Amino acid sequence: MDTLIQDIAQQVRIHLRTELLRLARDEENAAADAAARVHYWEALPPVVSGHRECALVLRRAADAIDTPRGPTHRNAPEPTPSHV
Repeated sequence: MDTLIQDIAQQVRIHLRTELLRLARDEENAAADAAARVHYWEALPPVVSGHRECALVLRRAADAIDTPRGPTHRNAPEPTPSHV
């Protein structure tokens, strides 16, 4: 995948990264919506951790794209699974 991405024009990489980050935000919002539907004392449904994991994978894919605006999360600590 690295070789393929390096060959793509800079503008396309910027748009691809932006779209991946948008999709990650959508996944986080879906996780929050699903979590909000249960009482705080109830266990979260598995779909919440699924959406969060998807968001994490999408952010990692966005960070793998070398653009002038990114990667932004490269030096950020990895999220702990305690929130999942």
